[in-house]
Amino acid sequence: MHEKKSTIGRRERLQQMTKEEIKQAAWIQIHANGASALSLRGIASSLGLSAPALYRYFPSKQELVTALILDAFDSLRLALDATAQRLQASPWQTRLRELGLTYRRWALEQPAAFRLIFGEPINDYEAPWEQTMQIAGASLTALIRTIDDARACGDLQLPVQPTASPELLAALQAWSDAIHHVHPDILYLAFTIATRVQGLMMVELGQQLPPFFPNGDELFAREIERIVLEIEKR
Repeated sequence: MHEKKSTIGRRERLQQMTKEEIKQAAWIQIHANGASALSLRGIASSLGLSAPALYRYFPSKQELVTALILDAFDSLRLALDATAQRLQASPWQTRLRELGLTYRRWALEQPAAFRLIFGEPINDYEAPWEQTMQIAGASLTALIRTIDDARACGDLQLPVQPTASPELLAALQAWSDAIHHVHPDILYLAFTIATRVQGLMMVELGQQLPPFFPNGDELFAREIERIVLEIEKR
């Protein structure tokens, strides 16, 4: 019985190791050619596998892309949560600035992961929201808590002006009820802040900054500071 369990354990470990190798090969492809060019046959060839052998681990491109998206969001979440944990005793302004810098470092260090989850949609791929919604939402948790601390300190007054339309408020409330369980305007601010810094990173990683900027460092830092000041004035 012990030998059988040991054999099963080895088989599972080997299977997991092969899955990780496949994902690493996929990341290399994405980094080189973009997510839309991802090819299961190309991945299999780079690993010395036959296409049918690879399908035993990921039966479809859809399943492989979903696994990569989950890994990317989890990597971002871990980076942001670590920063929030390290600075939990600091003022919310300090945490917000450092969360912004952490987000930027993560995007610069993992551009393929950034582009996969925030870039252009992949042809013929539709994200299974029942799998991705929770982990994508979790990547916002550190920012949401920081903004909520600004409210608790009296630096942020709710509701945010201008007030949301009934339709927008209903959508935010449904999102909050499903995942975050915070005031809808806290979620609104977290989402719009995240998209602002995401946009800057898309421009920089896409090498679309005007030639007058050596990099996006100061541009990004100023935008984060504007966000802090905007929250303090609300």
